[in-house]
Amino acid sequence: MTTALNPSYRPPSRDDLSNKLIPAWYSVEKQNVMQELAQINKAAITCDGWTSVAQDHYLTVTVHYTSHGHIKQKVLNTKAVNESQTGLVVADEINSILVEFSLNAKVVAATVDNASNMDVALKTLKFLKVGCFAHTLNLAAQKVYCTSAVTKWCAKLRAVVVWLKRSTMAKTVLQEKQRLLDLPGHNVILDVRTRWNALFLMWRGF
Repeated sequence: MTTALNPSYRPPSRDDLSNKLIPAWYSVEKQNVMQELAQINKAAITCDGWTSVAQDHYLTVTVHYTSHGHIKQKVLNTKAVNESQTGLVVADEINSILVEFSLNAKVVAATVDNASNMDVALKTLKFLKVGCFAHTLNLAAQKVYCTSAVTKWCAKLRAVVVWLKRSTMAKTVLQEKQRLLDLPGHNVILDVRTRWNALFLMWRGF
């Protein structure tokens, strides 16, 4: 299509995008963010560590602040963590990101999950911890799984879901029944223990 519209135009190569254009764009946007953050006096951050499908570890730091009466947030960095994610290592990683954006003296509070290494990191950095409500809610919801009646019911429901996901024939029959009953066409959902609403979503799928 590009050739038809403009035969003389040559789109940038993958190498140009990866090594020139995107880094240049990032540099401009980073400077814009740093200029805006230079105008604020106080800020809060959220930090979370996660693992990719390839089992690589990352740490993301997001800053939250007010500017001209508006609440704003910026993802400062998603950084690869190649060392063991102890509390001291996480503290160093968080601090290096904050220093890079000249925010280390402006942060008054941080919201993190209930992981012990995050607790150690915040104590090391001397930041006020504001517990993540979603993680706390998840811990409370996990108590439901410990109930004997719910455990047995979940096992039966989960077995049906796993069978429907693994069987091509069962999936085809499910789609046909949804069509005949004029129901929304969707796949069943398998619950994940670390997500507090996953059990409800699995049950609602039926």
